This record gives sequence, C-alpha cells and structure tokens, in this order.
Amino acid sequence: MIDNVDLKILALLRENSRIQWKDIGKEIHMTGQAVGNRIRRLEDLGIIEQYTIATNKTKLGQPVTAFITVFVDSVNHPAFHTFFNMEEAISEVHRVSGDGCSFLLTAHAASNEEMELLLDRIIKYGHYRVNLSIGKLKSLK
Repeated sequence: MIDNVDLKILALLRENSRIQWKDIGKEIHMTGQAVGNRIRRLEDLGIIEQYTIATNKTKLGQPVTAFITVFVDSVNHPAFHTFFNMEEAISEVHRVSGDGCSFLLTAHAASNEEMELLLDRIIKYGHYRVNLSIGKLKSLK
C-alpha cells in the first residue's frame, strides 16, 4: 500500500506541513508533480487525514494541562459526546479500554480554578480521575 518513499514524504510533512512539493521532491529525488500525486493518493487512502498546526498552550495563556479519565454512565453517552465536542477546553478525546465505559480527555486551562470549573461540568456525565501534567517532554511530529 505504501512504500519507503511515501514514508519519507510523510516524515517531511510532519516536520513542516507547509513544505512545497518541489522542496519535498528535492529531498527524495522526484519531481514536485510526482510528489503531489503521491500526496493526493495518501489523502485518498485516508493515511493523511488533515493538515494542522501545533500551538503552545502555555504561551496562549493555558499553562494547566490535565488528562482526565471520565467513567460515563451508559445512559449519558449521547449527551457526553455533545458536551466534549462543544467544550473548547478539551482538545482530545479517546474512548479507552479498562474499567467500564471510559474516555480519556486532554484539557487545557488558564488556571487551576478554570480547570475546576471544567471538572464541575464533567461531573454531570459520570465520575472522573484527573492527572495534571508537570511538563511536556515530547510532541507529536
């Protein structure tokens, strides 16, 4: 399905999603048009899902990062899905295995007080466990 050239293209796009196709081509010894064709194929296959930017939450005034495991009551699933999709403080949600029906959320806040208000909103859907980040050591690329 994909080969080493595709993997090299993906690595270059992870480093800089705005890189020009011709610049990728120089790195992997292909024309820009050939690179573009491969990128479109990777998009069509669903391997490339989106292009985005990473932001520094601390510099944006949100230094508090929490990983919140929410144990949702089974009757609250639709309402909980609506809640987390509308909640700006929540940047990521995963349904996870383990104790019952649970979700792992990543949330960012300006202060502990603001995080506490988010937790007050979450408690309506089930109980939770919170782990606060004490430092980011690696980012996805």
